[in-house]
Amino acid sequence: MGRPERPLDSVQDPIGEFASDLRALRSRAGNPSYRRLARSAMFAPSVLSSAASGHRLPSLPVTLAFVAACGGEPTVWERRWRELAAAQGTAPPPEKQDAPPTPPRSPSTVDRTGRAPAAARPAQLPMGTSTFVGRDQALADAARLATHAGPALMISGPIGAGKTTFALRLADELSAALPDGQLYADLSAATSSATGVVPGFLHALGVPPAYVPDDATSIGLFRTMLAQRRLFVLLENATDERQVRPLLGRSTSSLIVVTSRARLLGLDGVHRIDLGVLTRPESLTLIGRLAGEERIRAELDAADALAELCGDLPLAVSVVGRRIAARPEWTVAGLAGALADAERVMASLSVGDVKVRDIFAAAYRRLTPTARQALHELVAAGATAGGVAASMGIGVDAADELLESLVDSGLLTRADSTGRYGMSALVRAFAMSTPHAAPAPASAAATKPEADTIVSRRMNLGRADLPPRVRANALSFAARGDVLA
Repeated sequence: MGRPERPLDSVQDPIGEFASDLRALRSRAGNPSYRRLARSAMFAPSVLSSAASGHRLPSLPVTLAFVAACGGEPTVWERRWRELAAAQGTAPPPEKQDAPPTPPRSPSTVDRTGRAPAAARPAQLPMGTSTFVGRDQALADAARLATHAGPALMISGPIGAGKTTFALRLADELSAALPDGQLYADLSAATSSATGVVPGFLHALGVPPAYVPDDATSIGLFRTMLAQRRLFVLLENATDERQVRPLLGRSTSSLIVVTSRARLLGLDGVHRIDLGVLTRPESLTLIGRLAGEERIRAELDAADALAELCGDLPLAVSVVGRRIAARPEWTVAGLAGALADAERVMASLSVGDVKVRDIFAAAYRRLTPTARQALHELVAAGATAGGVAASMGIGVDAADELLESLVDSGLLTRADSTGRYGMSALVRAFAMSTPHAAPAPASAAATKPEADTIVSRRMNLGRADLPPRVRANALSFAARGDVLA
């Protein structure tokens, strides 16, 4: 905390009143020392102290830096400063000590003409996909909201809905409108916090390490830089509101995009896009782009059954498409037959280090024991809060809260009618194959015939006009439930 300042000579004149209000702003910020403010404002402590002395009107850059470091509203103070400067008759001349030191630049940042760029332009986004499919309306809505409606966009949806892929495509769409750089942070770690990611952002934006504050005042500096530039910031896999809220400023020039399985309903002032599964034509298009369009057209019924068994979930559809692409000797019908075995479907949905079971399991491990029980009860009791309440011996309201937590984990979706929830066939298969699950025998027995019905209905495997090899392979896999290795 800063030591007490000398009393102002007068608060009756406009400059004295201006200085008094600056002091009050600093007091509301916790009365930090001027040395501490200097780390955020990037002006010398003596310059900031002089700004609140009341001897003269500080320069506009010093005023705005002082205000931003104390959490004030720069727009309001800039307007007030300009009115006061106009009333004084002339703006004070710029002072050399007001200018912060020029950040050192490495030789690599100097172009052939010997001129250094005006500001760092970070490009931190990870690689997207070359097989992005669909989402046309959602992209149009997101671009409209980002351009006209505010500085923050929330993208939520269940596990495997393609939230990050969508955000990266949106970044491509908005690259011309946000040309000053792209920042990225993965917030999935439980220890991730706003103060933890901001120093890296500031370094990427060209702030020398010596001028990056080591405490919460760094967030004020980050918000100021958001307001001064046109940046795309992607915060991926947020788990709760506290990770995100401090980073959301009032900038109208930059965009922060947050992806999360949870809806983070505690965040106010953000615009929301909720992603679901693909349409069936989009699923077939994605499989075709990955495995070869001619190959899919040759087994269109089998590909349709494959997409249905994946629940049109982008993650699962992408995995099976890449599996088919990697094994040209396989038939699409053969893989569809393997996925029809509900007991082994999780083992079939993997390619390289991408395993659908592992992704579901990571979300499952983060559930409370009671929420895990609710997930297993949901398999046996049906997708209603009332059924779970009865099976667990708890109230309907308590059951509804548990199921809402499962929605935010990405394992359930909400149905249209009150008290009902949607559980995909893949999540059901995962829950039934997870140790200590205790689904009702009738539910377990009904799952494989249900999957077989999908295959036979969509593919009509016994159809006489199917090529003999396709018909034989598909019927064999559907009957034996073999897993393609």
